Amino acid sequence: MSTDATASRRSRAKERPARKPSSGPSLFGMPSRDALVDLAFALALVAIALVGFRTGFIGWEWIAAATVGVVVGTLVAHVAVVRSWPLLATVLVLVAIHFVLGGPVAVRGDLIAGFIPSLQTFVDLAVAPVTGWKEWLTLLPPVDARGPLVALPWVTGLFGAAATYGIGRRFRSVGGAAVAPVVLLVGSIALGTQQPAAKFVQGVLFALVLILWLVVRAGRTRAALQNGAGRQARLVTGIVLIVVAALAGTFLGQILPGADASSARTVVRDQLTPPYDVAQFSSPLSGFRRYTEPNSAKLYDAEVLKVTGLPEGTPVRFATLDNYDGLVWGAADRAMDGTPFQQVGSRIAPRISGDRVTATVTVPDGGYEGVWLPVAGSATGVRFDGARGNDLADALWLNTATETAVVPASLQPGDTYSFDAVLDKNWSTTLPKELSVKSGGQVAEDTSFLDAKLDAWSGQAGSPWEKFVAIAKTMTSDGAYTDGGTANSYEKVYLPGHGLARLSRFVGSTQLAGNDEQYASTLALAGNRLGIPTRVVMGAVPEPDGVVKGKDVHAWVEVQVDNGTWHALLPSTFLPDRNKKPNEQQLKSEEQKVGAQVPPPAGVNPPSVLQGPDQAQNATDIKKKKRNPLDIGAWPLWLKILVLGLLLPVLLFFAALAVIRWLKARRRRRHATTGPTASRAAWVWRDLVSDARSLGVAVPRGATRLEQARDFPESVTAEPIAVGANAAVFGPGDPEPEVATTLLDEADDVRRQLRGAVSRWRRIRSDLNIRPLLERDRRPRTGGRTFPTLPSLRRVRGAEGPA
Repeated sequence: MSTDATASRRSRAKERPARKPSSGPSLFGMPSRDALVDLAFALALVAIALVGFRTGFIGWEWIAAATVGVVVGTLVAHVAVVRSWPLLATVLVLVAIHFVLGGPVAVRGDLIAGFIPSLQTFVDLAVAPVTGWKEWLTLLPPVDARGPLVALPWVTGLFGAAATYGIGRRFRSVGGAAVAPVVLLVGSIALGTQQPAAKFVQGVLFALVLILWLVVRAGRTRAALQNGAGRQARLVTGIVLIVVAALAGTFLGQILPGADASSARTVVRDQLTPPYDVAQFSSPLSGFRRYTEPNSAKLYDAEVLKVTGLPEGTPVRFATLDNYDGLVWGAADRAMDGTPFQQVGSRIAPRISGDRVTATVTVPDGGYEGVWLPVAGSATGVRFDGARGNDLADALWLNTATETAVVPASLQPGDTYSFDAVLDKNWSTTLPKELSVKSGGQVAEDTSFLDAKLDAWSGQAGSPWEKFVAIAKTMTSDGAYTDGGTANSYEKVYLPGHGLARLSRFVGSTQLAGNDEQYASTLALAGNRLGIPTRVVMGAVPEPDGVVKGKDVHAWVEVQVDNGTWHALLPSTFLPDRNKKPNEQQLKSEEQKVGAQVPPPAGVNPPSVLQGPDQAQNATDIKKKKRNPLDIGAWPLWLKILVLGLLLPVLLFFAALAVIRWLKARRRRRHATTGPTASRAAWVWRDLVSDARSLGVAVPRGATRLEQARDFPESVTAEPIAVGANAAVFGPGDPEPEVATTLLDEADDVRRQLRGAVSRWRRIRSDLNIRPLLERDRRPRTGGRTFPTLPSLRRVRGAEGPA
């Protein structure tokens, strides 16, 4: 190389404008054409992936939160690319934006003045991305989009858009740009529901957009064609391939495994076990006599509920009892179709069609108490009022298959709530002559003691439904009604309960005698014995003025019809007249049966099998569990804010800072102590240049080591290190290993001087910059020997090469 050429190149390196840390491009920078193209594709792919939230939320609020998150995340990614922010700094900025804007955008419940985040807002924003996913997956979908869980689409849009656009702009890899949007798409589908959010959009459209983006990115790295030759052919070929792929996916996809509409989708929420078990609560049917007369509760003529807003004659459901264990009819943890009890918010998606109503329920003093929430029809929303409103709303569980709601905090006198519901009026006060019922009983207990009576009661009836009707009519015509009477009454022998022993005595009597508890339980067992899915419901039919007294509380049955729904048969379809009392002639025989069938002392049974109202009420003596100090949910608010909002982020930040600094120091030491000495010396200089650039020194690329050394600040002396590296690389023979070690010590001195000359923020940014760790070590490994193949050795020009 001539002296003039070398001088000219050095002159150009000197004239190249130096990039100073305090100056540089504007904050946002004018995006290039390629940047705008990547932006359009990134926004489209992220938007398509976020469509998966559609079936998980009800309302439009999640759409607004996700949209703002995508816009802000893309903006942060663009600034990070323009300003060359390190990865960790970008993440910290996104986290800060999450806490600053997450309240006004997503978690708006506890804002001050409608836009200022409160302490509770920060706690919700800190907890939601961690535990919110589990809560969302165990809630009944779609979830109300007006609570803290809206932080999930907000944070997904924020970080998803930042990752998609940031990776696309920072890295030239064609396939690497597809990682973030594909992860978002797979995640939104896996965390979705059985109902697909949008098959065509998330399937065909996503694939077309992604393929087109990858084609565009691949075209940027392909060598330019001379005079545009072949450009049109490539374009046509690409379009043809996309069309062929779309057609193949559309037509062939229909015959692939899992494409059948009847096949169930496998999603994460179906693999989770809901964290709630209703077996801990006693069956309300066991306490039916609490509402009868005579009873010490004295609720028969007392007001237990006040219901307004329902059409006259609409039954109110306390609980659906679809599991019989030989002792009681109780609520099963999962319905026949596997539907569990799931926690719900204030809004619930409609599941049937019918008339929409809004009702208000008030519990008067001395009235209804229990965990079973009285509702009517198919509930689409529940709102609690009063001092205990928040406690009740925070733990509301619903089984959509049985339309049974549970509040573990228990309703108490003075509570008020309102609910929205859809009424399909699928009930009868008289027996339908014809009804297309489904086949298949659901009781596992042995109820063969009913067979003889069922044959006698059903007579010459043919179909299972005709036999069912005949049995119900026999109960109405031949049975008697009794609540047990007073202590001195002959009716005292008719005990409460609906276990197998009690019902065996009930059907074995000369005359049926009992109340709703025995009649409904027996009819439900008879229906299942006939092969008709039948279950018991306990509830009430309010009086015309909406008042529910104890005498209005009843038990009835529901049968499943062919379309899978349940048809209610109210008490008037099978109960005898309340004034029809049993014959006194049965007194002696019944007394003998009662004396002969005294049940043995009960063991330690779960509350769901307790017999009688008094036992059910006293079954709550449970030892309190010791608090686990590591249980975040049990921490007070100030401790959550201190630990999760302040200490934990600070510790994570400094831990990451220490780890990255240690990895960089380890990498520099390894470069200076392994391999040939010439390669070690070259790496010492290369690592020094990389660190100088991260500290804001404008070291030119493609220049020689001496040229780069002259661009270092005047306060440091880097030329001796450059000269030493050149001597080790281009000198005769292989230098001593101590040469590289000495150069490393000198480079560390220069590095400390550079760090001392910049601000603390610049030093932190340099420490967080992981780009030096990602530079590839190009030493070949062949036969145990390593050779210096650095760029400086590939382009030997005169006495030295570029670094």
